[in-house]
Amino acid sequence: MQAFIRTAAAFRSASDDWPSRRAAFARQCAHFTRPAERTLQVTDQRIGGVMTRCYRPAGSAPSAGWPVLMYLHGGGWTAGSHTTHDWFAHALLERADLAIVAVDYRLAPEASFPAPLNDCLSVWRGLGDAGLPLDLARVAVAGDSAGGTLAAALCIALRDHGRAQPKAQALLYAVLTADDTGASMREFAQAPTLSAAGLTESLRLYLPEAGDWRHPHAMPLAGGDLSRLAPALVLVAMNDVLRDQGIDYAARLQVAGVDTELWRGEGLVHAALRVPELAEVAAAYNRLAAFLLEQDTAERR
Repeated sequence: MQAFIRTAAAFRSASDDWPSRRAAFARQCAHFTRPAERTLQVTDQRIGGVMTRCYRPAGSAPSAGWPVLMYLHGGGWTAGSHTTHDWFAHALLERADLAIVAVDYRLAPEASFPAPLNDCLSVWRGLGDAGLPLDLARVAVAGDSAGGTLAAALCIALRDHGRAQPKAQALLYAVLTADDTGASMREFAQAPTLSAAGLTESLRLYLPEAGDWRHPHAMPLAGGDLSRLAPALVLVAMNDVLRDQGIDYAARLQVAGVDTELWRGEGLVHAALRVPELAEVAAAYNRLAAFLLEQDTAERR
């Protein structure tokens, strides 16, 4: 883990403009991307007017199509794309037979809330017109960090719009509140992979309107009603400024009657899913794959 932290810190932007910062983030993601262990079919295309990357096992799909995981990348809402998180897809597809649709939602500060969430909703609505062998009765959503915010918000927005829920939601060290309370905010304020100051900067760029900091479609913990949402796996990194809000969100979901599992990544720091060769990170991917299979199997029963 220390080696990961040192290596990640080496990818500094040459200047402070957004193209340079995003390029540095992309280089960092590429560095931590291992070759896929299995042969995959990978296609880039627009779905619902938004660029996506679809990963699926090579060979024939099941008769009803592949079960689907819509994946929303991290990057503080300001960096990342459908091309930067191959590392996640490669690691998960070693463990699960499904299609992953990664979404290139618009980025802040050029496109602040609700534009990124609207893009995710557009892809969700457009999956049936993608021309891909997907089983639309078996679609889950997941996201890491800022993407976890969007995954949780997607479920809330679908419920509020009277739409069906995903079969499952997986929130991977997600940002869930703009509040700066909680012991982990103080304990890990200077953490190298996500500091409290870095989180605040990203929040201000994503939510430039102060009123949106309390909108449940922006920050899911701000909502009073968390009922009638998809079964959830909430993964927290125990050495992460976001740890306590993930724990709080899992507890709130459980109180609201949502089937929820909290998975604690002992020894993990924010962004640690990029190094699946570490035992605890491998365990996180194993649990994510098993959770998705359990929800899929439960649904079909």
